[in-house]
Amino acid sequence: MFTVLLYILLPLVFLIHDLEEIVMRERSMPHIVRLVSDKLPRIAPIIRHLQNISTKNFIIIVIEEFLLIIAALVVFLYDIPYPLLALFWGFSIHLLVHIAQAIVIRRYVPGLITSLLFLPYCALGIVHLIQRYSFELNMLLAVTGFAIVVANLLIMHRIMRK
Repeated sequence: MFTVLLYILLPLVFLIHDLEEIVMRERSMPHIVRLVSDKLPRIAPIIRHLQNISTKNFIIIVIEEFLLIIAALVVFLYDIPYPLLALFWGFSIHLLVHIAQAIVIRRYVPGLITSLLFLPYCALGIVHLIQRYSFELNMLLAVTGFAIVVANLLIMHRIMRK
């Protein structure tokens, strides 16, 4: 029962994390663009693109991602767990990416605070997944989940650019 609750909380955890990104992105992005342009010039165009996405369009992306998680939760509740478990892995890796970004540029990045706060939540879920499912299935879920997160973000950013 506890583990089911753990995965059912994913939409709420996702929303809290993305709320931090929404609130902090406009204030933080000019500083991040300068730092990244100096330290990692090859990545600077990506960061500038992220800075140029309006808050409204960013919120649309968040809503679409939230609906994807809700759809995975619905099928999870109908005893088809893999889509939600893959997204759980993808979200967990996404949080680690925020932490890695902050380490690389040695500065706050939007989403860092909730990434740190939700690490225990993700660790608990991952420990459960490792105990319950095979190594191979967990790797498949992790790679699939992260690929879905990345592909979805690329598609949504391309749509929002138009």
